[in-house]
Amino acid sequence: MNGQEAIINKIIKDAQKVANSTLEEGGQKAQQIINAAENDARLYRAKNRQESEKEREDILRRRITVANLEVKKLLLAAKQEIISRAFAESVDAVRADSEGYKKLLYAMLSYAEDGDVLTVSERDKAILTNKLVDEFATKKGISLALNKSYGSFCGGILLSGKGLDKNLTLEVELASLRDEIEPEIAATLFGE
Repeated sequence: MNGQEAIINKIIKDAQKVANSTLEEGGQKAQQIINAAENDARLYRAKNRQESEKEREDILRRRITVANLEVKKLLLAAKQEIISRAFAESVDAVRADSEGYKKLLYAMLSYAEDGDVLTVSERDKAILTNKLVDEFATKKGISLALNKSYGSFCGGILLSGKGLDKNLTLEVELASLRDEIEPEIAATLFGE
């Protein structure tokens, strides 16, 4: 081998060593990059899985809360309906005791003032007659007229005066009473 061939062989050997070394280094760096990417992918999947789990739990919790509120709302509506029915039936119960109801109407008449016009319901025209109203007005010493038109209420009376009207209908009286005793009724009916 001559000198020139020896130099070329040396350059080729050195180039192969550098190429092999670079190739090995490149392979190691590539493997490190691949390992890092796989690790990042694992972390990303784990993080997304945790976030997805948390989001799923949040969605479930919200839906359960909304469902519970809806159930409470439906229960409250049902309870209100039961109480409303009880009050509606109480009008009939008051009217069913004819003697007690007559006494109630007479007691309501005590609110009449001089010059009032008395309106009764169609159902009460046989109880509060012209004769009875005249007798009451004479006894109390006032002028009281019976309206020729009947009211469209279930029972009780309306007194229309000069400056003040008095609504003593059963509907209004029971609604007023309802505001006062509804909590007690709910406690009795529903154990609240």
